[in-house]
Amino acid sequence: MASLPFECASAVTCPEAGESASAKPVYYPLLPTFPLMRGFCFGLLFLLLSGGCQRLGAPAEPGAATANRQDTRPPAPDFTLPTAAGDSLTLSSRRGSFVLLDFRAADCADCRAENANLRKMYGQFRSRGLAIVSVWANSDPAEWRRAVAADSLAWPQVLDRPANPVAQAYAVDARPATVLLDPHGHELARNLHGRDLGQKIAEYIPLD
Repeated sequence: MASLPFECASAVTCPEAGESASAKPVYYPLLPTFPLMRGFCFGLLFLLLSGGCQRLGAPAEPGAATANRQDTRPPAPDFTLPTAAGDSLTLSSRRGSFVLLDFRAADCADCRAENANLRKMYGQFRSRGLAIVSVWANSDPAEWRRAVAADSLAWPQVLDRPANPVAQAYAVDARPATVLLDPHGHELARNLHGRDLGQKIAEYIPLD
């Protein structure tokens, strides 16, 4: 009987026609040695192994802990300051809304130059969850009230205390300055003005 090009690891005896029971052993194949088939087998084995390694080494899907990483940070400094209306305002009472802190001063011409843009953004985003609080640098109360009346801004106006501790807590040393907070009180952006500020707010509060 012609031999087959197979590699074998074991054998059984099987008589061929006309041969006795003590015929030579017939070998049964375990792995083909044909180049094409052997290459296919090894290629399939490589794909299986490499696929498993890729799954093991793939980055983990972001879970709740990653998605809420910002929530683990402490919120921005809270404060309670007197308002021009005669009462007081506590920042944490605005939780649940995006809050824009507008740091300004009575003698700041650049602050007044931002008024038109702030009014526009307040009209666009107020109903969608944006609150604005203007924090004025400490000055003579009468002078401050005159400046507030001249600006005639629709959102709360509060006066920082002597030495401006709120501005210091937010690392504000020049005005105008802005700090955008998320509904949990975490800082999102700062020192944006004009169109840049409007675009940043729209990233978090879409108008469409």
